[in-house]
Amino acid sequence: MQEKLLEIINKHFPNSNTDKEEWQKVLENSNSISSCNYLLSMVNYYVAYNKENSAINLSIVLYQDKEAVGIMPLIAHQNQTKEWILSSNGIEIVEPIFKKTVARKVKKRLENELMELIYDLARQLNIKQCQIVNTEFFDLSSWYFMWAERAKEAFSTHHILVDLSLSLQDIRLKFRKSFKPFINKGLREWRVEVHEQVTEELFETFRLLHKTVAGRSTRPIESWNKQKKQIDLMESFLVTVTGEDDVMVGAGLFTYSRDSGFYSVGAYKRELSDQPLGHAVQMKAIETFKKNGVKWYEIGLKRLKIDKKTPTDKELALTHFKQGFATNVAARQHLTVDLNVD
Repeated sequence: MQEKLLEIINKHFPNSNTDKEEWQKVLENSNSISSCNYLLSMVNYYVAYNKENSAINLSIVLYQDKEAVGIMPLIAHQNQTKEWILSSNGIEIVEPIFKKTVARKVKKRLENELMELIYDLARQLNIKQCQIVNTEFFDLSSWYFMWAERAKEAFSTHHILVDLSLSLQDIRLKFRKSFKPFINKGLREWRVEVHEQVTEELFETFRLLHKTVAGRSTRPIESWNKQKKQIDLMESFLVTVTGEDDVMVGAGLFTYSRDSGFYSVGAYKRELSDQPLGHAVQMKAIETFKKNGVKWYEIGLKRLKIDKKTPTDKELALTHFKQGFATNVAARQHLTVDLNVD
């Protein structure tokens, strides 16, 4: 199947590739407030996460006159019923991003060709429907409007953000009032450390903590290896919490691109749920994002009872916790598109 899909891509974009250096050049020279979905290491993580579901990396660098001018993260994988899905992150297809010097007519031509590519891939994989997401919070892309004309449904999700252009003092002033003593207590009573590089042993301790807290292995080991690689590439960092006995009792993994960061995964010992471990970890993460020049930190979804998928009580509790750090809440726009490939 992979060979056939790559043939389809080559028909639309001859000599396409995922050259790491060219990909990075586009990312660094884009006007877009690029989300972590555009990191090549993030694409590799999503492929590894869906390894048991026959995941295939279809991402491409877009060229104009032999110059790399855009990138498109794209993967195909099967769901639990063996139906194929096209996405950029295991769920939805993001918009392509381009170098800021790319002419509007070139961008439009490449976007039109990408749309035709998605229809051809869907036809090959017998995919009836896809989800499109506009990754930027504050601007709707031309790609979004192209698909909106064909969409059967539009909906929003709400996201909890920290504006890192503010000073740390001003960010802290936005915190929920009760959080300030919790943060101070967590930092005072536990050793909370930021690791921008990690040993294999330390990362394995984190993975095993997650397994213990979850009660099982939740995903392929290869996906954890890809997250360790992200730290090696300085695109992620780990914040750990240890006690006097040097035993890790909590940790959070955070990923970031040029502009945005997000909370990737965390694990905290259940018997310490009454302790402010997470509060201290979030504070350290915000400080580290800001130090690295990140503009926005996306803590997570703000789940609402009116959401398309009704949230659980646990999800609402997590929303309440994360909301306590927010400086902003913003909406992200989504589309459901019937591909009609029969």
